[in-house]
Amino acid sequence: MGIWARAWVFLVLGYGLFGRSFAYLGIPALKLFVGEAVLGAFLLTQARRVLGIWAAWLLRGGREGFLGWSLLAFLSYGAFQIIYGLLRGHDPLLILQNFVFNLYPLYLFLGFTLAKRYPLLLRRTLGWFAWLNAIYGISYLFLLNRLGLYLPWAPEVPLFGQPASSVVAILALLTLERMSLRQGVLLFLNLVVLLGVQVRGEWLALGVGLLLWALLMRRVGRLALAGLVAFLLFSILYVGDVRVPAPEGRGGELSVRGVVARILAPLNPEAAAELIGEEAYSMAGTIQGWRIPWWAAIWEEVHRQDASAFVGLGYGFPLWSLYYAIPEGIRTPHNVFFYALGYGGWVGVAVFFSFLAGLGALLWRNFRQTGSPFPALSFILWAALSSSAFFGNFFETPFGAIPFYLLTGYGLAFSQGKDAHPQAPHPLPATGR
Repeated sequence: MGIWARAWVFLVLGYGLFGRSFAYLGIPALKLFVGEAVLGAFLLTQARRVLGIWAAWLLRGGREGFLGWSLLAFLSYGAFQIIYGLLRGHDPLLILQNFVFNLYPLYLFLGFTLAKRYPLLLRRTLGWFAWLNAIYGISYLFLLNRLGLYLPWAPEVPLFGQPASSVVAILALLTLERMSLRQGVLLFLNLVVLLGVQVRGEWLALGVGLLLWALLMRRVGRLALAGLVAFLLFSILYVGDVRVPAPEGRGGELSVRGVVARILAPLNPEAAAELIGEEAYSMAGTIQGWRIPWWAAIWEEVHRQDASAFVGLGYGFPLWSLYYAIPEGIRTPHNVFFYALGYGGWVGVAVFFSFLAGLGALLWRNFRQTGSPFPALSFILWAALSSSAFFGNFFETPFGAIPFYLLTGYGLAFSQGKDAHPQAPHPLPATGR
């Protein structure tokens, strides 16, 4: 396995398992971190290959052409925003931090290149990831998050980061694995981790992913059976009133009441409070207390002038200053639409979502052409993880965006035609395990 295949595995596992903590590996004094360092090295050493793939997309037309041109427009608009932000006198460091939103999609080319050379790397990596995420995630929930250890060079960042990709593990197990006791155990453990970290955006992503998995893989009956089993298990836990303290910083508790209350809190705080008490109102506050008012303030400020409605407030603008409850330095409103709108205006929204739609269209085409589980998984992950970006800081942070583009780039290569690599049948043979 070559150096770039190892780098791909290292980044997918690192960001997936350790999330924000892994993103802080690097040289903080130089603001050089692992995600940016690997991308820079890849682009410098593989520039000809990257430009060749990109040019082929641009010239081919069709869905490849749309993706190639929309990616070019997205990257170019990011460059424009750098100039625009500098002309408006914004902080250059903040401008560069915003620009990674446009830069991280270049990781698509690393995934695409490796898929051509190592067609089974995705399956093997995600097979390991399902085990590692289960082991580390359970350890994190019940021990590691309570140790109070932080990175020496970033005192606000825990040494043991919150698992960030249980959704990927669950959907990969369902799509790529045969039904077995091993699969059932891993699904259960990864589901415990997903529920335990209590991120509602990930719960939404799993719901979207399961629905697409059932439809694309024709597993509606199996999904219904799994839902019945989950209902019976939750009923037993509810009757037994099983409760476990939640991880530090998340609040609430790991219980059926806690899960239901966290889902209900933004919609009906009073009903949630009947389940877990006054803490339900603080859970509701994360949506009603600061997110929605902040989003409303961004909308109002952007539309205050025609120019800002068109091109936004510019990279480097202190979005946190628009609402009093937001701590200084918080760059993302935890919603990709308002991130694109706030910094880039309606042009930024159109450019980003055109690019995102281009990714989905090509992944869908690949699945329809091949019927392989690999493009099916890529399309499912594209839809599931994109949905979570409307309730979290996904595309604008390395621990969300980088593994997304690495996995998506891998899925882009699974198509029929003279450039396609051999497809593995489903279920995969034992040699692919």
